[in-house]
Amino acid sequence: MTQESAFTTRSDVSLTSRPISLQAADSCLESSVIPLQPNQQRGLSAEAYTHSDYLKQERQTIFSQYWICVGLASDAPNPGDVYPTEAAGMPIVLVRDDHRPAPENTHQAGILRAFHNICSHRGLQIVNQPCNVQGHLRCPYHSWSYKLDGALKNTPHFGGYYRNTYDGFDRASKGLIPIRCEQWLDLVFVNLSGDAPPLETYLQPMIERWSGYDLSLLRREPREITLHCNANWKLVVENLSASDPLSWVHPALNSCSRMEDHFEFELGDTHVGQGSLLYKSGVLKGKTLPTFPHLEAIGKQTVAEYITVFPNIRLGVHPDYFLVFTVNPLSTDKSAERMVFYFVGDQALAPENEALRHLTIDLWKVTNDEDIDMIERLQVGRKSPKFDGGCFSPALEKPVYRFQQKVAQAVNSSLSIRSNP
Repeated sequence: MTQESAFTTRSDVSLTSRPISLQAADSCLESSVIPLQPNQQRGLSAEAYTHSDYLKQERQTIFSQYWICVGLASDAPNPGDVYPTEAAGMPIVLVRDDHRPAPENTHQAGILRAFHNICSHRGLQIVNQPCNVQGHLRCPYHSWSYKLDGALKNTPHFGGYYRNTYDGFDRASKGLIPIRCEQWLDLVFVNLSGDAPPLETYLQPMIERWSGYDLSLLRREPREITLHCNANWKLVVENLSASDPLSWVHPALNSCSRMEDHFEFELGDTHVGQGSLLYKSGVLKGKTLPTFPHLEAIGKQTVAEYITVFPNIRLGVHPDYFLVFTVNPLSTDKSAERMVFYFVGDQALAPENEALRHLTIDLWKVTNDEDIDMIERLQVGRKSPKFDGGCFSPALEKPVYRFQQKVAQAVNSSLSIRSNP
């Protein structure tokens, strides 16, 4: 694709000036997307990063209608394990049931389910930290309890003192509210609207591109990185999708994955990809970590690839490890980041390889610390009334542009539907 044609593939996106909050006309908040011009591609304007109405629309559209990664299966590995998290700003909980899928799979852990993390009685958040609930979830307020499949189990004194029910009480309708939940590798996704295509269909472009890697060999490293960033979630994702700041912001990373060795690749209309042709594995005392088998056969001995799975997860495959980077919007100007690392095969997790594994993680920690300052200053810049959406390098920032278009398309489509019943 030529530089001239790089930004013509999605020119049909409707970017309107309709108010974001149709309920609050007095807010006078205009659409935060500026129409694209043939030779001057502008993106999301400041309000998309600073206004609570825009985040509300994102939660009602993007974070409800698409598949959202909310945790890892290994966060709740054993029957009775529960893992509270959130999606679209709402409290949810992952629950490992003790039911086994089939007799031939009795060696496997039980089914992983997702529920809204609220008691059906008074709406209390049931679980506020990861734990094992020993067979049932219990609300600490009135001691209502639920089976691991979400069914309501006990309702102490609900019909009066020492009377747990009353005539006409529909116990079956008062269980935990389930959320559609599917898994790929160790990643757990939910779809709040319940009508998204199957997860495997959604991820198919990535699955096909990485079919040459034996991802069954991945083993989770216990150490991970979590932090908060004082910036809008989109700025974090956009920063992950660009390689041009490497030489100025990330000198250490640029030494092993140079800016000029990076490339972009197509993954349909939803996800965007980027890679490095000359990734260098960490070396300590002449040793390196185990790598995926058969990399030479697929031409990936020194290639690292990163895919931004819309909207908020960045996956990276390297010759010797796999990265999961999730971004959760906490508010318009605060995001939670989580980086989890998987290495190749059991030997990679051996104690003698810990220093090599941590060499990789330490590099990501340094890189992310360098990013944080830039991202937070981007957020500060969005306070200026002179920011008009900026512009994009047609050679190096196509993934950022396409991500912003996908956001605008989802939010504006919802507004169009609501204003034209």
